[in-house]
Amino acid sequence: MNDDLAGRNGLCPTCRHQLRVPKPVQTTPSNSMDIAEREKKAIEFRKLMNTEMDSSDDLADLVREDAGWFIPVYDELSLFLMSITLILLYVANTSMQEQIHKWIARFHDDRVFIVMAILLGGMGLSIYHIFTTREKTDVEKWIMLLFAVLTNAGAGIISGWYVLHTSRIQNWQIIFPIWNAINGALLLLMLRFRIIDEECVSDRNATIKEVAIGLIAVLVIFIFCNNIFELHWAITFSICIVYTTSFDRGLQSVFPGLISQKDEQSSEG
Repeated sequence: MNDDLAGRNGLCPTCRHQLRVPKPVQTTPSNSMDIAEREKKAIEFRKLMNTEMDSSDDLADLVREDAGWFIPVYDELSLFLMSITLILLYVANTSMQEQIHKWIARFHDDRVFIVMAILLGGMGLSIYHIFTTREKTDVEKWIMLLFAVLTNAGAGIISGWYVLHTSRIQNWQIIFPIWNAINGALLLLMLRFRIIDEECVSDRNATIKEVAIGLIAVLVIFIFCNNIFELHWAITFSICIVYTTSFDRGLQSVFPGLISQKDEQSSEG
């Protein structure tokens, strides 16, 4: 078509109706260059993201191979005892109640309520799964893992900070609160880089004997720490956490008969 006729009226050679000849749409070189440049940047960004994800996966695999002993494993019993300890603290420790209420009132942010929802959801799932043999889904494992990591890390950092700011400790003793805080920070970092994931939540079902012994032991430790020694709630929780995370393995080693034959087969599978 002749560009000189653009914008003029003329007869259609087919239907003989009068029409206006449209103007051609011109693509300027600058627009073409802008589109090509945007596509190039998008490709580079995708390559960068893939590289970072690969690097993160490589780091996670390296840590699992060389420091697998440091990666925590949470089973039904330890998660259940964590939940019970939190409930006991909230009911019996007014200092914890006041601090939680202050945090909620101070931080008017949706992220605070998201964290609270995750904690409550993980706590609920941890209590629910102790009474059922239903297999956990990956989503449930993630929620339970977030509950365990956030409570462990939070209690470790808060208890370490509290001891450093309120206690008169000797030079060499400072390592204990510092290590408590570092351990909490390391848990968050391992979660961030997916060094710990849903596979850290065990599928093995706890037996009734394990639950009964674990509850009695946690209650005794809680009464001593919270009521007799009147420790800060974060320190009480940290002590109970150390016990609950190591209790199940120790119990299995000393009293292997507490695990049913069915559980042993599922663990080996």
